[in-house]
Amino acid sequence: MTVTLRNATAADIFRLQDIERKAAEIFRDTGLINVDAMSVMPLHDHIACIETGISIVAETDARIAGFIIGELHDDVAYLRELDVDPAFHQRGIGALLVQAFVTRAREDGAKATYLSTFRDPPWNAPFYRKQGFVDVDRADYLPWMSELEAAQAAFLNLSTRVFMRRD
Repeated sequence: MTVTLRNATAADIFRLQDIERKAAEIFRDTGLINVDAMSVMPLHDHIACIETGISIVAETDARIAGFIIGELHDDVAYLRELDVDPAFHQRGIGALLVQAFVTRAREDGAKATYLSTFRDPPWNAPFYRKQGFVDVDRADYLPWMSELEAAQAAFLNLSTRVFMRRD
């Protein structure tokens, strides 16, 4: 299987939203997300990341298999979303996308990459730890992290969440 990474385009957005919906299904019976009530990343957020942030897709078999998207905050990057279509799980696509994101962030001047994820499911924090991320202590939060956490509190149990960092 050959995987090609490239920058996302506006023409990809509906496929990316489809992948996000499909990838969310692995959370269905975890109690962490109400899959039926969730919404996908809005079109305008995708466009903003394509134009001024980082948005990368992985293609295989002439089809987008996954994507990673985020933005820059001063001299750090925030990895906002990583999703792989379940039809392409367990093929290393997520790890390739993470490495591509971190590399692009460094090229764009980021000194570190941050993300917020669930602590326990193996496809969340444990996966990112294998990619070189470490948990961030609350005392080390950057201002925008506290703002993001406050927004997440409206729909997520914060005790299930962790911020992580990779230098």
